[in-house]
Amino acid sequence: MTTETEQVAMDGSPATSELFNFKNAPPDNGYGEGFPAASPQGPFGEIKWQLGPISEVGINGTTVEDVLEVCIARIAGFNEGPFRCRENSLAITAMEEARNWLLQRTRARQEQGVEGTNASHE
Repeated sequence: MTTETEQVAMDGSPATSELFNFKNAPPDNGYGEGFPAASPQGPFGEIKWQLGPISEVGINGTTVEDVLEVCIARIAGFNEGPFRCRENSLAITAMEEARNWLLQRTRARQEQGVEGTNASHE
């Protein structure tokens, strides 16, 4: 991979990390084949996660579902052009399945009356 990721927790707890930074990593794709680093600076991107129930704190970040939508759209764009391939289609399917399971979790939480709270659901 040409990027490393780093969670930045405001309170030191990885489970409540507010930011997820992307920065350059040593040029290696994980198979021992090198790639040039994209830029000497970093981080070059970050994800600010939603912290707390929206009903209590408002929208202050993004969700995993939102990030999956962006990733699906990005790979779908590749598949609409000269980079169409089976692997892209399978990746899209896997991300759509992940998104659907997360939406199912939300529906279950709504039905059990715990959506928008920090309570767990069954």
